[in-house]
Amino acid sequence: MVYSLGGGIAAIVQGAFPAGPDRRTQDMTATTDLPFPRYVYKILSEEPPNPLPHTLPLTPLDRQDGFIHLSAGWRVPQTTALYFGSYTTIWLLRVDTEVARDEQARFEWGDPGCVHMYAHGETRWARLGDGIVVSVGKFDIKGQGEEWENVLTGEEWLI
Repeated sequence: MVYSLGGGIAAIVQGAFPAGPDRRTQDMTATTDLPFPRYVYKILSEEPPNPLPHTLPLTPLDRQDGFIHLSAGWRVPQTTALYFGSYTTIWLLRVDTEVARDEQARFEWGDPGCVHMYAHGETRWARLGDGIVVSVGKFDIKGQGEEWENVLTGEEWLI
């Protein structure tokens, strides 16, 4: 199931379908020369509110690490398998990097395919919520022994 968000109203469209110091004030450099994608994804183990609020609360990991953890579409299957392997349902938030940049967010590569979203101000957080999140996808492991990499690899929704 995919929720396409626009104008604050969610429409349902059928489809297939986690310790560290605060780094907000440290200078970080990209670890890869990969081109930056238009859309990146936030992986959640719990269903987000529908409709999405203007600003979603931070996850404990994001608050602890000082940035919002995101993934490039091609990296989502591996990240999900590594950190969400015990879950049978996940939700992916499609984040529009251009809209987020218009609100002064900045993005940096972590490990290849891992994206860190920061606010430009040192004492603020980048906003993740309605308008920046343009779509929400729900994905399930259907059978015993099925793995996230098999479910999500090649998923057309991950553009």
